[in-house]
Amino acid sequence: MPYILVDPVIGYTSLEQVVAAPTNLKDLPITPGLIVPVTDPVFGPGEAIFMRAGAGIRLGALCMPLPVWDATNQTYQQNAIEVTNTVNLARPGYIYLGNTALTTGQYGWFLMSGVAPVNSTASVAIGVAIGTVAAGQAGAVAVGKGLNGCVVVAAATATVVKAGTGAISDNQIFFASGTQGMFAGQYASGTGVGASAIVSAVFPDRVTVTVVNSAAISGNVTMTNNNGTIFYNTVSINRMTLNTNLSV
Repeated sequence: MPYILVDPVIGYTSLEQVVAAPTNLKDLPITPGLIVPVTDPVFGPGEAIFMRAGAGIRLGALCMPLPVWDATNQTYQQNAIEVTNTVNLARPGYIYLGNTALTTGQYGWFLMSGVAPVNSTASVAIGVAIGTVAAGQAGAVAVGKGLNGCVVVAAATATVVKAGTGAISDNQIFFASGTQGMFAGQYASGTGVGASAIVSAVFPDRVTVTVVNSAAISGNVTMTNNNGTIFYNTVSINRMTLNTNLSV
């Protein structure tokens, strides 16, 4: 299940939704830089911030703020960019919450505090410190690249296995027991699931996947947190600070 707003406001987007680049800032439904309380039945409570993509941002990317002066609108753009692979940044760190990647100028929500999967280059064990290893990606901690206020709560080797159903040539998979523990970016497999299917949206009773079902789905469907290249370690963050001098 994706995070939802604790206090929904008319006009505010869902936390997984991408907001198109506006013609004018006044056209945005949400003030850039706004911080709101959020909650999820599995991940629990948290905080999210609404920001502009200063560059391309991938699913679950590790990000940081980089405000830039906007001479046209006479204000600072509340930009987020993927974290650079640089030691001792000592900047705030966020995790992108959207179901689709962001392109420059689009807006989306980023987790400041709470639990979420983070795009990584390798699986990291539960309870172990984690750090930046590549632009926008986490992995094994190194000196000067530790994520302070962040710990792994589920390694990228984790899976969710539930009985599912679905029709051939459809891109929906239904789960009578609910979709707890599922998130956009997971890799789906099972009888009838299309090859290399990736979860693109999560609802209370079903998920949408990127590849249509190759046959009627029956039996268990497995959601895996990595495909051998992209690893989603689930982490708990509390307004983390990026790339600090944690020891190995």
